[in-house]
Amino acid sequence: MTSTWKDIVGRYVEIDGTPTFYDEIGEGGRPIICVHTAGANALEYRYLLPLLADAGFHAVAPDLPGRARSYAWRGEVTTTIHRHAEFIHLFKQQLFGDTKVIVTGTSIGGDITLDLAVSFPESFSAAIAFEGAARTPTFPDPGEYMQPSWNPGWQDTMERISGAALNAKCPPHKQEELRWMHRNAQVSAVGDLQGWATHDIRDQLSNARLPVLVAAGAEDFWLPEELVDETVAGLPDGEKLIIDGIGHYPMFEDPERIRSIIVDFVERKGL
Repeated sequence: MTSTWKDIVGRYVEIDGTPTFYDEIGEGGRPIICVHTAGANALEYRYLLPLLADAGFHAVAPDLPGRARSYAWRGEVTTTIHRHAEFIHLFKQQLFGDTKVIVTGTSIGGDITLDLAVSFPESFSAAIAFEGAARTPTFPDPGEYMQPSWNPGWQDTMERISGAALNAKCPPHKQEELRWMHRNAQVSAVGDLQGWATHDIRDQLSNARLPVLVAAGAEDFWLPEELVDETVAGLPDGEKLIIDGIGHYPMFEDPERIRSIIVDFVERKGL
């Protein structure tokens, strides 16, 4: 029987004292953790998770701390990619123990995926980073945007730029759905984008002792191809993929194609 989003189960787990929400489907399969974009939540994966389950994966997608249904870690807004990665590693340990898992993520989730690969290579069997790189200096540090006298429209910026970053043929109903996912993300989005703007792990890429795929949409203006090339060049076992007709949200824009990319990479690597 084909799985649908109705088969996804939402759960809570306590991570370092933090009530953390995650979506789950496909128990008993190969474990894979899916990490969402800036200022958003696990809802971005509602199309992809059932497809991964049908492909034999035990797929989980957490809401990052302070986003949507998860509480802030230690009561603080996360402002670095590495701190997000540390939390996802704790989440992985809580759910899967010493079992190696696959990790994938998009945008800041892609950056987090790469940070996990270099910081905790012993915990993961493969890393698949979409729209992320070793460094992503393509958005100014947004801390100043929190000053209302400077930029009073910041509160709805995330929901507006999310739609602009979709591929040109993405249907209107998905544009509106993505806007809703980013609504009410004012504080967390600032932290996430601070992390995106200051992220730089180029000097750690050689630590990634696992297969890593770095993939980017051809229509994603947030991630220039040269940053993908730079990242792959520094990885011991890195691959590059540019996906035609895709913008900044591949798992949301074309989940069937992204499922195929993940399955192909995992199977080619014998995982």
